[in-house]
Amino acid sequence: MNRNDMTMSFIQKLGFFPKKLIDIWKSKNNWIWFHAVSVGELNAVWPLILEINKIKPAYPIMISTTTSAGYKLATELCNKKGFLVFYFPFDIPFAVKSFLSYVKIKLFIIVETEIWPFVMSECKRHNIPILLVNARLSDKSFKNYMLFKFFFKKIINLFSKVLSQSESDTKKFLELGLNKEKIKTTGNIKFISHKSSFDIAHNHESIANGNHNIKIIFASTHSGEEEIAVNVFKELQKELDNINLLIAPRHITRVSDICNLIRQNGFNPVLKSRSEKLKSQNDVFVLDTIGELSNLYNICDITVLGGTFVKIGGHNVIEPISASSYTIIGPYDYKISELSNIFKRDDAITQVKDTEELRDKIKEAVCHKELREIKIRNGIKIIKQYENVLEQLTREIMVYL
Repeated sequence: MNRNDMTMSFIQKLGFFPKKLIDIWKSKNNWIWFHAVSVGELNAVWPLILEINKIKPAYPIMISTTTSAGYKLATELCNKKGFLVFYFPFDIPFAVKSFLSYVKIKLFIIVETEIWPFVMSECKRHNIPILLVNARLSDKSFKNYMLFKFFFKKIINLFSKVLSQSESDTKKFLELGLNKEKIKTTGNIKFISHKSSFDIAHNHESIANGNHNIKIIFASTHSGEEEIAVNVFKELQKELDNINLLIAPRHITRVSDICNLIRQNGFNPVLKSRSEKLKSQNDVFVLDTIGELSNLYNICDITVLGGTFVKIGGHNVIEPISASSYTIIGPYDYKISELSNIFKRDDAITQVKDTEELRDKIKEAVCHKELREIKIRNGIKIIKQYENVLEQLTREIMVYL
């Protein structure tokens, strides 16, 4: 994020918006406002945004994000759709009141767990319905909120409706004091996010440059996990001559350090932003652009999901499975346990306890195509069972439009 982008972000968050943006807001009424904090939430909710727009095209749509990565992806996705993108204001009186003075909002839809007391109070004062979709509460957040239940009970009841990911999440919201009639379990929207057809065209087959090696991607990696990827790859190369390694870091600001790590281990980093291609087994592909991971899964035979080998808790496990990529997770899947437990129960993913077992399971998957195919079939079967999530969410939202 360059200095100009940082300045723009900060100024908008303070409630100072450019005249062009204000003029567009004032030129239309009945805005549907979606808030997705960053890339993961935006990817998840995008099919729902498109569906609502298809059913109710007369209502203009605006999307706010908190992070620069989310803003960049939202801008790319929304350019051709005519949706408006801006930074979510700080939850302080001046910023929120300034923002709400410019725009007439029909409905405010928040994705996952975003609770902003002043924003929500002001929306309530302006008679703006607030929906929380794909709602979830991690065990850590739930415990923290419970310490101040007397406060959060009042805030969460500002939601007109909470549409939760699971029965477990529903139970947590009820324990926090949410009125029973305000919540419904609709399932995880990430089960259908893989169906979205983004307007960004990417030909990832060119990365492979025609080779037919087994491609192993370490996806959404955090610090410490790239070392695991490179070390495991180095060990596997001693026995396998038909594999390529791809790394997609969670935060592309770390790409320089990752490339140095790759070079230090005797490999050659190949960058997506430079349109470079895999030419040999000595090349390690690094995804240094935003919003392309879900498409990249389509050419990867094996996915090792980042955030599960360090204490992050995991990321979207559905995307690689839906792209027919054999998926392996590490021991730390507590943030995605509602999903990962479903896939583990029906033998659709592999969980390993350490790097030694990771190496062995990758080797096993490389050498046994039928094993990969069984897991993939099981995963696709599970995903198909949840195909009505979008329909349920849409039906609940239409009540307010």
